[in-house]
Formats: sequence, structure tokens, C-alpha cells
Amino acid sequence: MIEDQYIYLTMATTDIEFLLLKNYLSVNGIPVITKEKGFGGPIRSIFMGNFTPAHIEVFVRDSDYDEAAMLLDYEKFNAELDEELELAQDGDEDDEEKNKPN
Repeated sequence: MIEDQYIYLTMATTDIEFLLLKNYLSVNGIPVITKEKGFGGPIRSIFMGNFTPAHIEVFVRDSDYDEAAMLLDYEKFNAELDEELELAQDGDEDDEEKNKPN
């Protein structure tokens, strides 16, 4: 098996959706490659406009798959953020109680 080979993550249905997805993953340090099915690429935009359906398969490195999937699983991602926020708030409340005069 090739080390760090690319595996399928998701499919974008428009060029704009792909650009948003690509930028979101890139900001988080996850490079992507794509494969288009059917009539695609820049020629599709010239002949059919930018808002036509596309079938852009998005692939990420095997080592980045879990993080990318977590980033795209908004419910799980939000749950983890909420958990971190609760822990931070609990820590702040503990600090306030320690700093109160007796």
C-alpha cells in the first residue's frame, strides 16, 4: 500500500461548494485533490455557467481523513466545541471561587 494515499471524502455539487470546501480544509492544513465525473472543469463553466451541477469528488490523504471527516461532521464538531466551552467556563467559575475573600 502506498503511504499516505488519497481516499474519497465527499462530493461537491457546484464549483462554489468545492471552493468553499477546499478553502475550509486548506485552512485546517488538509490538502485535497479532486476528480470530476462527466463534463467538467473550466469548460463546463464556459459553456454552462458557474452555477450548473458538478460532480466533483474530493479526496484527502489517508492520514488526514479522520480530521477532515470530523470537520465536515458539524454536529460532532459543534458538540466538541460546546464541551470545550463548558470546561473553560467551569474552570473560570472555580477560579472565581478561589479568589473570593472568606
